[in-house]
Amino acid sequence: MMRIDKLEKIEEDTKSCVVIAGDPNVFYFSNYRGAGVLITCEGSTTLLVPLLEENRALDIKNLDIKIYYPYKIAENIIEGSLTTAISKLVSSKSIALDVAWVPVSLYQNLSSKFQIIDISDRVSSFRSIKDEDELLKIRKAGEITAEAMKVSAEKILDNTEKQVSGIIDYTMKITGAEDYAFPSIVAGGKNSSYPHHIPTDYKIKNNDNVVVDIGAKFEGYCFDSTRTFNIKNEEVRKIYEIVLQAQLEAIDAVTAGVKASEIDRIARRVIEKAGYGNHFIHSTGHGVGIEVHESPYIGFTSNDILKENMVVTVEPGIYIPDKFGVRIEDTMIVTKGKPIVLETAYKLL
Repeated sequence: MMRIDKLEKIEEDTKSCVVIAGDPNVFYFSNYRGAGVLITCEGSTTLLVPLLEENRALDIKNLDIKIYYPYKIAENIIEGSLTTAISKLVSSKSIALDVAWVPVSLYQNLSSKFQIIDISDRVSSFRSIKDEDELLKIRKAGEITAEAMKVSAEKILDNTEKQVSGIIDYTMKITGAEDYAFPSIVAGGKNSSYPHHIPTDYKIKNNDNVVVDIGAKFEGYCFDSTRTFNIKNEEVRKIYEIVLQAQLEAIDAVTAGVKASEIDRIARRVIEKAGYGNHFIHSTGHGVGIEVHESPYIGFTSNDILKENMVVTVEPGIYIPDKFGVRIEDTMIVTKGKPIVLETAYKLL
């Protein structure tokens, strides 16, 4: 789905040509997936791409396509670098630019030629609130993730972490995913005390708890879910129940209008009250969409306010060094009432 009207509104408000860089942003506004930038000037939007992306760009309808290349090997090519091509297409003295997504070299080149108006907060705000098309794709990514999570629970014992992660990735692909949203995490025993553990050849034992953090990507949209399986040790069970209580209380507070920092505070308060505050070593959640980590950010320093149709995670965890870790994560849609939780696997003991 194209969202070019949003770029036209930015141009109108800033009285400047708009330049959008960064693959996720370009995809969000134009549905184009490849190298290139969008330029909105005088009410018209151009997709500017390198020569190698010409055929892919031509699949995008209702946009003016311009090609650049170091040498003018055809009449339709703008000769020169990306900066040169942008300069030839921009008619204003200033550029409205998402500075957060522009490479340093490109920013330096453009800022030497144009006044820069930073629109990164505005672009982030647009992307944080999902439309129905985006929500459908995220739900589908969640269904695929749920199938992979089910298979992982069945395969964790007597396999290595690498083998289980491979089974997960294969399951997501054959169930409809274009890719995984991030490299799948499978962490058994002591390895589960590392929040972002990279799967190894460690063979999971019968008494190991296992943290599985996975997410499918469907038609450009991500999902994120974590479960802790094989709870046999009483100490692990105790920690699991604390983390689950923290997650459930935080989820119950997720609604449009609440401060994101308040969600973090609620989860953190439960864990601190149980005496494990120093072992909750990351924020409580984040937005999910084209990127698996995007606005809003659910941490104690966040200034974000939750809004209807944002998609966020709630994922408290406790990590005991050299022993084990527990994390439980769900992705959910923010509403004016209780959130719509897109669960992937049963989590109550």
